[in-house]
Amino acid sequence: MIENIRKYTGLMAFVFILLAAGFLFTMNNGTTSRGGLGSGPTVLEVYGRSLDQQEYSRIGARSIQLASSAGLYFYVQTLSTSGGETHFVANRLILQKAIQDLGVYASDDAVSEAIKKSPAFTQDGKFNEAAYTKFVDRSLGRLGMTERDLRELFREDICLKKIIDIIGGGLITPKNAMRDLIEAMGQTVTLARIEFKRDDFVEKENPSEEEIKAYWEAHQDAYKTEEKRRINYFLLTTPKTPIQSTPPKLAPNATEAEKAAALKAQKEELKLKTARALKREMQLITDQMYDLLDNKKTVDLGAILKEYGYELKKSELFTQKTLPKEIANLQISGSVNRGRSLAQEIFSIPASKNHNDMISDELPVGDNGWIIFTVEEIIEPTLLDYAAARDKARAQLIGENADKKVKAAAEEARSAILALMKSGKSFEEAAKEKGLTPMQVGPYSISGTPPKNEPSFRQLHQTASELNPGDVSEVITEPHRALFIYVAKREIEDTEELKHRAQFAAAQANNQLKYQTFINWMNHQYEKAGVKSAATMNN
Repeated sequence: MIENIRKYTGLMAFVFILLAAGFLFTMNNGTTSRGGLGSGPTVLEVYGRSLDQQEYSRIGARSIQLASSAGLYFYVQTLSTSGGETHFVANRLILQKAIQDLGVYASDDAVSEAIKKSPAFTQDGKFNEAAYTKFVDRSLGRLGMTERDLRELFREDICLKKIIDIIGGGLITPKNAMRDLIEAMGQTVTLARIEFKRDDFVEKENPSEEEIKAYWEAHQDAYKTEEKRRINYFLLTTPKTPIQSTPPKLAPNATEAEKAAALKAQKEELKLKTARALKREMQLITDQMYDLLDNKKTVDLGAILKEYGYELKKSELFTQKTLPKEIANLQISGSVNRGRSLAQEIFSIPASKNHNDMISDELPVGDNGWIIFTVEEIIEPTLLDYAAARDKARAQLIGENADKKVKAAAEEARSAILALMKSGKSFEEAAKEKGLTPMQVGPYSISGTPPKNEPSFRQLHQTASELNPGDVSEVITEPHRALFIYVAKREIEDTEELKHRAQFAAAQANNQLKYQTFINWMNHQYEKAGVKSAATMNN
């Protein structure tokens, strides 16, 4: 089927770039922000081109969902680097203009080949035409998109990588600098540490009432009540129809290992079927919701749920720390939301007079669950009076004073020890004369076993790698202490493994430099594009 897709013209072949390790190439199940769906006729302007809500949604939210579902994670992540759907839409139009201006081209064959290699349409490393056909038949229509739209996204992805290569071409990270960095990380260091604990200074602080009040008056904006919100929500964690897995077929003489493997496969099958069933059920609901949104009609989520035999739950007012018990510990799943809680999502939706703007996306939570909610009420924070804010102001004043004094004590001790060392005394002798006891750390390396008595061993190793044996570091401040170190010994091993690591790191750094150069260029183009949102144009 893929060979017969309608052909395109206008764009050139690409060079794929491997970006630095650690960059996120995944998005979460195709969910994306749809904020502002109830805005006026023009919601965004780029290069003087006005986009209404329908076009904005097609270029933005729908394209993000389609591209993510089709495995174009790099494309989505790069155009969303600055954050938000508005930036994605603007960056996509900037990319399209750059493709024309730079004369970049991607052939139809290249597009077809890229689709065949997409993880969304491959199985065991081979193109799965059945999966692709199913995707075209089911997903495109639901999003109001066509196969032509899908191919255009793949075409833009190819050209995006080519443009990154053009913009960042010729930039090379100095190999010697990279080798020096790898050698510094690979060396073994032996240190002596002198630290001052912050808690010792906190215990001595006892500010007067006048000092506390003066501090509160200077920082009143920091002492407010917590924002409260009330929501209606639908949490889907169990399919309406129970899911059955296929009983494993085992030979009469099956071994225990074979039985365990069959049981594991059965559980994985059940988990996969459950996930698919939950996603289908949620899609039935959101399809109706998005149809209403696209036609600028008010969404009654409760009425939609009722059609499918579900009930919309209503919460009381709560803060970010006091969510309803049923949803209090939910984390939004998907790598792009790594570490993001449901509470953060609920409190990130801005207040609006338009009810449709207060509806969340369908969000994946837990293993296979989904949640969607509407913000029904917002109680904004208000300033606390002195009586209510006193205890917090006192604690923060004490903390700030302790931070200053622990650092000052470390600075004073370091200066005194350096003066004694200049007179010919060793570091240990100078510390002892000042009543201080150095703690030995190491010998250790980053790749070896970390020292048990030093939680900040990585930072201290990096600090030591920039000093010579016999040097004393500057004072290092951390949340619970201030300290400085004496470098007793540094040893560097020159091995073939170290050389290979340096070469690999240099290649990674080159790709990252190339990519970052493109992002900086894209940010500059964003400024030149005269991007205006509906809120900006209405001011």
